[in-house]
Amino acid sequence: MDEQVQEPLSDQVFINYRGDELREIFVNHLEQQLRNAGINVFIDTKEQKGRRLQYLFTRIKKSKIALAIFSKRYCESKWCLDELVTMNEQMKKKKLVVIPVFYNVRSDDVKRAANPDGAGGLDGEFSLPFKQLKQKHAGEPERVEKWECALRSVTKRIGFSRSKYEHDTNFVLDIVKEVKKQLKIPTDESWSAIGIAISAITINFIFSFFIAPKYLPDQKFFQTPEWFIGSLAVVLALWFWYKNNQNKAPLPS
Repeated sequence: MDEQVQEPLSDQVFINYRGDELREIFVNHLEQQLRNAGINVFIDTKEQKGRRLQYLFTRIKKSKIALAIFSKRYCESKWCLDELVTMNEQMKKKKLVVIPVFYNVRSDDVKRAANPDGAGGLDGEFSLPFKQLKQKHAGEPERVEKWECALRSVTKRIGFSRSKYEHDTNFVLDIVKEVKKQLKIPTDESWSAIGIAISAITINFIFSFFIAPKYLPDQKFFQTPEWFIGSLAVVLALWFWYKNNQNKAPLPS
C-alpha cells in the first residue's frame, strides 16, 4: 500500500543527505536545532529509498525549503541525486528554495563534478565517485543528464561550507538562521533589536524630561526630534556593530 502524504502542519524543510555516519555527527544536530526554532523538518530515516521514492518526491513538493547536504558519500546514492533532480525542478518553478551545504567536501569539487565533459579533472573526493556512478548508469543517459543539470543549478546558489567554520555549532546555527530568514521567521537578533530600541526610547524619555531639565541648562535640545532620532541611531548602530563582530564566522584554520 502506498504511503499517504499529509499536508505539513507548517512550512516544511526537506533535508537531502547520504549516510548514517553523517546523520549521527551532523544531520541530527541540524535537525534538532531546526525543530528547536519551531521549524517543521522532514528527514528520511528508512533505508529502502527505492520503494519510497515517489513518497519522498511528494514530500519535496510539499516543502518550502530543501537543504542539499553534499558530502563525500553523497554520490553513493542514486536516490539522493534523484531527489536533487526533483528539488531542482521545484526550484525552477519558484516553488522551493534550495540551500546547498558542503560538508567536508570542497564546493569547487562538487561544481566540477557536474561538468559533463569531465574538464578540470574529475579526481576529487566528490567528483570521482560521481564519475563512477555515471559510468555505472551509462545506459540511462537521460537520468545522468538530469543529475548533472541539477548539480550545476543547485551549486550555483549561495550556500554554506563547513571548511569556513572551526566547529559544527556555528555552522549549524548559521544554516538555521538562513532557513528562518527564508521562511520570514523573526530571528533572535530581530527581537533583540526591538528590545534595544524600546529600552533606548524609554531611557531617552526619562533623561530628556526628568533628568536634563533639572541638571543640564540646555534642556530644550534634549527634547528635540534630532536628539531622539540621533541618540537612538547611535545606540542601534553600536549594538549591530557589536553583534556583527561577536558572531563573525571563524576563519578556516
